[in-house]
Amino acid sequence: MPPKISTYMSKPVITVSKDDDLLRVRRLMIRHRISRVVVTEGSVIAGIICKSDFIRILYNRKRCSKPLTRIYAYEIMTSPVYAIQPSKTIKAAANAMLRKNIGSLLVVENGKLLGIITKTDLVRAYAERYSGRFRVSEFMLKRVPTTTPAHTVYHVISLMQDTGLGKVVVINDEGRVIGVITKSDIMFLGINPLLRGSEDVIKKLGLTGGDIDFSYRVCILPLVSDIMTRDPIVITPDEDLSIAADIMVKHRLGTLPVVNAETDELIGLLTKDCIIKALKSA
Repeated sequence: MPPKISTYMSKPVITVSKDDDLLRVRRLMIRHRISRVVVTEGSVIAGIICKSDFIRILYNRKRCSKPLTRIYAYEIMTSPVYAIQPSKTIKAAANAMLRKNIGSLLVVENGKLLGIITKTDLVRAYAERYSGRFRVSEFMLKRVPTTTPAHTVYHVISLMQDTGLGKVVVINDEGRVIGVITKSDIMFLGINPLLRGSEDVIKKLGLTGGDIDFSYRVCILPLVSDIMTRDPIVITPDEDLSIAADIMVKHRLGTLPVVNAETDELIGLLTKDCIIKALKSA
């Protein structure tokens, strides 16, 4: 019998008011090392905000021109929020997340918010309960979004939007993995400096044609090499999937590039969704 949700749910749940600005939301996410917060209106659950919502701001030209102090939780939250009872099994949670294409479920009983069950919680459950069931190769993604160190961050954001993965692997000319970029890397970089250039502009001195001194501004466009996580942990396709899940949980990773054991070339990508699909099939 699969374990109950109450065994693996996370608590307490971090909440914000629907009128809180996104600077406060972002700070709470960073401080508590969480990927989502619940939005409330009084005692009522109004919605949820996750890292993907911040990526959408970067991709929305109308909103990205505003500072985070002038964008409010209710403007970007996802609603409605789906819930599940603590007595249900982790497989029921896996089925619901895959069916609704969501990353978490609130755990509610008798109208009371008890906790939240996330993809990370389900990956931890798989690591602890399902050793020896599957290999990495059985569930890894074979079509992997890739980029080079010289691409801009804006190119990466576009790839994330197009694929819906929120993860991009950085490779060199030989096809070997040298880095990974996730939604967290972009979110923690800071939205306003990235877009407005407050920290990405330098002043240089020069001379006009009449030998008159003047200064000019040079924008330093953020590149993949500036923000990627270098030398990421990788895994081979024949490894036990539960070991991969354990690595992801212990190192707080959302993805593992899969490489050829002999050549080290990139051949796939393992995400939390891959493991949740295995959990559903176990």
